[in-house]
Amino acid sequence: MLRRQSAAEYRTGPSSGNELSIDLEDGRTVQLEITGNRARIDVRLDRHWIFGVNDNVAKLVMVLNENEQRVDDDLPEWIEPLLQRLGLEGADA
Repeated sequence: MLRRQSAAEYRTGPSSGNELSIDLEDGRTVQLEITGNRARIDVRLDRHWIFGVNDNVAKLVMVLNENEQRVDDDLPEWIEPLLQRLGLEGADA
């Protein structure tokens, strides 16, 4: 079930998975899927960024385009503040 909520409201249980939408300041909406007590975070907007989480830092695993093909791409400037709003220290690409 997809829920819309602010990142400040987000909490997860020890083994739960959550799907949520978070509005960015520019009006776009990011889709997030968080699994395994934040062990993996999938971020979707115009690309699909897949992060593994270790020691409270999101480590970029891969980036997929709209056709789900792997691409080399820099992280957009909004993604690290978004991950920090979820309670992580930041992102490591």
